[in-house]
Amino acid sequence: MEEIDIFGLSGAGYDTSTGIFSPEGRIFAAEYAKKAVEQGETAIGILVEEGVVLLARKKLQPLHEPDSVEKISQIDEHVGTAASGFMADARRLISDARVKAQSYWLTFEERIPAEALADYVCDVKAQFTQGGGARPYGVALIIASVDYDGSPRLFVTDPVGTYWGFLAAVIGRGSVPAGDYLKENYRRDMALTDAITLAADALRHAGDADLSPETVEIAKIPVETTKFYKLTHSEIENFITPA
Repeated sequence: MEEIDIFGLSGAGYDTSTGIFSPEGRIFAAEYAKKAVEQGETAIGILVEEGVVLLARKKLQPLHEPDSVEKISQIDEHVGTAASGFMADARRLISDARVKAQSYWLTFEERIPAEALADYVCDVKAQFTQGGGARPYGVALIIASVDYDGSPRLFVTDPVGTYWGFLAAVIGRGSVPAGDYLKENYRRDMALTDAITLAADALRHAGDADLSPETVEIAKIPVETTKFYKLTHSEIENFITPA
């Protein structure tokens, strides 16, 4: 019987563990995790001088209770996150992030900065790209906050454990068209309410025309209050109804 070399096939054999590099220097398991994010529902974060906005599209199955599906979560009173990808993975990371935020307060007696939280989440993610026996987290997170010094901050963490700061960011399947729309229309000096409208318009440009309060979540963190606040269904209706 002819012996078959599975490592001669593209990806075959090299994707069985995150501890294996392909001859091209790729880690296929990590790339698969990124692909899971690309197939997830669109989430958007926008930073302006008045604060930060998070918006996320959620997919509902027939007979789903809309409020039981959550794409935007509060981490601490001043920080929240929007997720795209495997939501089970997101819930685990969100739980860890909440514990970290409380631990930071007990240690330093001040609220955790968004970058410190992003760094911690990425450390957790990176652990699952450095050895066999576990797959990478198939989720990206947009982390938004108004830090202790009154500065709005916005970071995106990817599945392999890296993060970047953004003025406006999109993750999920609509990232290209929504991102192009944000590039053309974003202004840092716009009002917080205008940033919410911009995020909703960007979501429409991503191909989500049938928006409703049941399929969209919106949260904001104003500099004035530094408090995370998730909009009600009636408040969301005001922003997603075309003028």
